[in-house]
Amino acid sequence: MRTTELDNMPDEDDILLQVEHLKMGLLAKATDGDFEQSEYSRLRKIILGIPGLPSVPRFLKICRTADEFRSYMQGEAPSYKERRLIIAEELNPILEFVEYETGEGALEFKKLYEEKEIIGSGGFGQVYQYEHRLLKISFAVKIFAPAFYEGGEKELERFFQEARMLFKFNHPSIIKVYDAGLIGKRPFIRMEYFKGKNLNEILMEHGTLSSSQALNMMEHLVSGMRHAHEEIGIIHRDLKPSNIMAARPNQFRIIDFGMSIFIENELHSRLTKTGEATVSGYYNAPELVENPKLIDKRSDIYSLGALWYTMLTGQPPAGTELKENLIEIKDVDENYINSITNCLSNIDSRTSSCDKLLNQIKELKK
Repeated sequence: MRTTELDNMPDEDDILLQVEHLKMGLLAKATDGDFEQSEYSRLRKIILGIPGLPSVPRFLKICRTADEFRSYMQGEAPSYKERRLIIAEELNPILEFVEYETGEGALEFKKLYEEKEIIGSGGFGQVYQYEHRLLKISFAVKIFAPAFYEGGEKELERFFQEARMLFKFNHPSIIKVYDAGLIGKRPFIRMEYFKGKNLNEILMEHGTLSSSQALNMMEHLVSGMRHAHEEIGIIHRDLKPSNIMAARPNQFRIIDFGMSIFIENELHSRLTKTGEATVSGYYNAPELVENPKLIDKRSDIYSLGALWYTMLTGQPPAGTELKENLIEIKDVDENYINSITNCLSNIDSRTSSCDKLLNQIKELKK
């Protein structure tokens, strides 16, 4: 019987290690560093031989030598940052597949749950819909990316110590967490499966919200964030339309508190090196973009204001004519506009708490 490279590997950890070695070699070669041809060929053969791999990076398919890979990357991306991102995006799913499919705990998990589909990607992991085989109840399961366990047992221990805070959520507008554990070395969190649409989808399908519809949604969201801030002590840090879910009748959920409790210096640096951005976009407060490790509940207030503005205008806040854009909206008076723009002010003059913002919203509804 013919022997393959995989026959010499006793468990999935060896394959994971080889993929990591390939990743480091490719990063070096992409910037004119050294990567021996024999090692490239050996590792390429291992990756191409992984059984059941759903997709193989194009550069591994067509580049038979390390020099061919270097030429390929030079043609694909002019900068090191872009090349690094391409390599990470192509190889990280292989790391996830190997550990998720074969890691310790994966088979036991699959005895209880049947995977239905991937329902989300981002926030440093993927979210799956699983159905309990006996109960026939669906759950959302977030499986975190390799960056969350590369620091070893101490970092995993800290992960679960911090994750305990997620179980304290008890609010109708925040997604409920039921369980946490490991599949291989990858942490997962099992949550309520909420069958709705996110705010991006709602705006694309139905257009902007009326002033009263936006006010109603904001009351639920701000109430949920007040619970997170004041009763649990958790800041979200990544409030944006894709993390706001809604369904009839009058149901709303804030999702993906995942990154809010796991940022520390070492993890932040590691995520940045893999091409991930811990904060970005129009919905993050300016001070958080400047300092992604900042912990301040007023940063969430800014994001809530940005969401509110988007509900009414269909666009995130940008530029200097925010108030002028809001004045043009029907049934929006000066107090309504000020409540939004005060959320979007610089941090020192911004609405300081969800308590104050919630009181403003209740006054506006009278």
